[in-house]
Amino acid sequence: MPGSTERIARAFAHELPDRTPLFEIFCKFHPIHWDIAGRNVATDAVMYWDALSDGIAWDELIEAEARAIFDVNRFFGVDMVRVGGNIGPGYARPVKTGRWSWTLDGTGYLYNERTALVEPAEPMADSAKVTEQERREEIERCEGLIRPTPPENFAVLHRVQELAAEAGLDWVYMGEIGAGTGVAFYPPFMLMWLATEPELVDRWLYTQKIPAFARTIECIEHGCSVIAIGGDVSCDKGPFISPAHYRRFILPVIQEHVGVIHEHGARAVYTADGNHWDIKEDFFFNSGVDGYKEVDKAAGMTWPRLIEEGIDRRVCIIGNLDARHTLCLGTPDDVRAEVIECLTYGQQSPGGHILHASHSVHEDVKVENYHAAVEAYRQFFGLEPLPR
Repeated sequence: MPGSTERIARAFAHELPDRTPLFEIFCKFHPIHWDIAGRNVATDAVMYWDALSDGIAWDELIEAEARAIFDVNRFFGVDMVRVGGNIGPGYARPVKTGRWSWTLDGTGYLYNERTALVEPAEPMADSAKVTEQERREEIERCEGLIRPTPPENFAVLHRVQELAAEAGLDWVYMGEIGAGTGVAFYPPFMLMWLATEPELVDRWLYTQKIPAFARTIECIEHGCSVIAIGGDVSCDKGPFISPAHYRRFILPVIQEHVGVIHEHGARAVYTADGNHWDIKEDFFFNSGVDGYKEVDKAAGMTWPRLIEEGIDRRVCIIGNLDARHTLCLGTPDDVRAEVIECLTYGQQSPGGHILHASHSVHEDVKVENYHAAVEAYRQFFGLEPLPR
């Protein structure tokens, strides 16, 4: 019987596998972990921050995080797993200041009951975290400085790989590496630089892409055969920058990144929310990517349009369950209907399909709705129901 590796390979090769592969990103501390992996330092944000403040042993934390990732992915029967990096053994310890509050490096953090996450007490937009002068100085200081990733930063990934191998699971692993191309996170002054100081943008992109390419190679060497790249470039109404600026600044870096990934035997997946139709040719075709993730149905990246525009014939679609509305606000019946619709379109697509939420199982996704999604998926292919 085909396993996950073959199933994913066939989807990327534009061949119909025995069943549509399943992939998901389960955001850390989401309540979906609690009934599956238990409530512990790896699945509960308050317990995690308290453990850090108490000085939990690093290897104990790594084991807990790996077990939680393994347990939730095994439970839902995924074929591809994304494991991010982990903190190192010399981690900074927060100071507990109240029942649900801590400080770390001078910043206050509070537990948010709605999201079940610990968040900055005074959150700041990414685009406001650096001043123009600071960014200029950063560019002057660093011209693509490469610092090898400490091996211990892959500890959770390696432990998940060990656990999967012991259980006879041949999961495919996805790494995620940005190279400065997520223009949605550019501060306003950098958007101005695109027109007023293009050479400065080129220099900054160089400082981002060189270490990113090195990290990409490391990630592949540590067992990730799929690499997610790119980052958000569009909103619901279209790209954040003009198609001409996308082609001038962003596309060349994406093409280089894809080249590095292919050279080292892995697949490249463009991951970006939003409406990309105005940059369709460059985003999907000229980029050379193998797959497209974070397919934003709510922004107009729908199956019928993807088929009409010919995207599905050349790029593996990794989606397209609506994680903005259906999984958050819909009923389990709404979710089941959307899963069946999505799988039906995907089965007709010659470009390959991997079922995935349009972003992730994030803090607003209802636990019961994701369970309903996988139940519908398993019923569609005649698989045993999820364990109760």
